[in-house]
Amino acid sequence: MPEDLDPPARRGHGRRDPGGGGRGLALPGLVVLGAAVTLLTVPLVLGQEEGWPLWGWFSLGLSVLLFALFMVLEARLARRGGAPLVSARVLRAPGMRRAVTVISLTMAANAGFLFAIALHLQSGLGDSALRTGLTFATCAVTFGAVGLNWRRLPVSWRPWLAPAGLLVAAGSFAGLGLALRGGGHGGALLYGTLLPLGAGLGLAFSPTLTLALGKVAPRDAAEASGLLATATQLGQLLGVATLGTLYLNRLDLPGAHPSAHAYAVTSAAMAAVSSVGAVVAVEWRRSGRRRA
Repeated sequence: MPEDLDPPARRGHGRRDPGGGGRGLALPGLVVLGAAVTLLTVPLVLGQEEGWPLWGWFSLGLSVLLFALFMVLEARLARRGGAPLVSARVLRAPGMRRAVTVISLTMAANAGFLFAIALHLQSGLGDSALRTGLTFATCAVTFGAVGLNWRRLPVSWRPWLAPAGLLVAAGSFAGLGLALRGGGHGGALLYGTLLPLGAGLGLAFSPTLTLALGKVAPRDAAEASGLLATATQLGQLLGVATLGTLYLNRLDLPGAHPSAHAYAVTSAAMAAVSSVGAVVAVEWRRSGRRRA
């Protein structure tokens, strides 16, 4: 049979193409990563309800060890020529690690915000689910509008979109805490802070995701996309677990408006998380300029 008619598998003598398809499943790394994520998230989700028992702290410590073991297994697999779940080549892509951090912090703040304010509006202020959802709509509209239209801004602005967006979000979180700390609905100030909040989170998330994916090789696009999607989901989970726990812990304190006070404290924490994200995003921009 002529060589050009040979099946691809026979021409390659059964070897996998290192640059593309046919990747095997890195089962040990997958099992260790799944266990690490489970040991991290279960105590964060149940710790408040269970009174932070000893097993929760043990679980958190063990999760750190398993994350370290996962990195060792992935590095060893890559040295042997295997296909790790997250290749070092993708992690070395310009700005990828900082993009993962920025996206995780942005989604953590967003998820913590949605969790805490939903509980405050419904349980603390007695709003219906419909009214609460309509309150969120103002933030969702600006988030979506920014995500669809940020490419129309000048190209020279793009490196600064994420830092600016996170700073806007930090200011908006602080404004929400001030608007709601008295136990009322906040009036016009509530909506005046929700509108820029959605825009700020949109500027932090969508450009970071798009610009990070634009810096990886085409063959790594799927893997990089999966990595950033995982960062998004883990950020949301950790935001609910940590910021939500902070809100629930503050409900037990005495005061005329315990829910309002709890939400004000949580808003300050969300502003701090956003500010940290802004610092990371600025460093990403500076490092990109130095490489250029």
